[in-house]
Amino acid sequence: MNTIQEYLYRKQERLIQSDLFKNLKTCEYDLEDFARLAHNISFWVMSFQDLLRINLLQISDKKYYTLIQQHLLEDMGHEKWFLDDLKEMNVEEPNLQVLYSKPYTAVRDATFFLMSEVFRTTSDYERIILILTLESAGHIFFECIADFLEKNNWKLNLKYFSKHHLSAEKNHDIFENEIQLYLNTIQLNYQQEIHLFKMIDRIYEAFSLMFDGLSIALSSSRKVEFAL
Repeated sequence: MNTIQEYLYRKQERLIQSDLFKNLKTCEYDLEDFARLAHNISFWVMSFQDLLRINLLQISDKKYYTLIQQHLLEDMGHEKWFLDDLKEMNVEEPNLQVLYSKPYTAVRDATFFLMSEVFRTTSDYERIILILTLESAGHIFFECIADFLEKNNWKLNLKYFSKHHLSAEKNHDIFENEIQLYLNTIQLNYQQEIHLFKMIDRIYEAFSLMFDGLSIALSSSRKVEFAL
């Protein structure tokens, strides 16, 4: 399973080169842009809990069901952090008309692609790799966001978008240790590895779609402002 971990690292290195993260790192965006970004990802944030829940329901091994359940419990409530952050930024929660509007298409499409992966899995180890893949992409996002907020010295009591959330994500020590022990016991043949690589590729393609869509949406909103 070491090859899977190495593959995830390589996918992270490519993802961080996207325009969204480059612009966050160079502070190309301002805080108003960030508020738009936060508003735009609402569909994914609120759907993520369902993805974790459905993935858990398909775990067949009782031991790993309990382990994955604990991971889900640790992630519960993060969507409330998100909604609280919107309020803290004086950003209204998006209504249905906004969520299903054109600028939000990329995030919706990416969310549906990611949700579909839950139903394509056929084994517990695939479902576990699914979680690890989602978290690996999430770490890139939350690290860049937290650094961006610190550089801009935004004095707001944020949780979802701050290092508070990033620390929580990286604090799944028991889960990660137990999962690593489990993965170390699995010997995959060539076809099984290729199958996992393809799943990881699809997940990262979905996140690329999401993050590229966010970058385009932010760019489009700026053009509208300049036109006005």
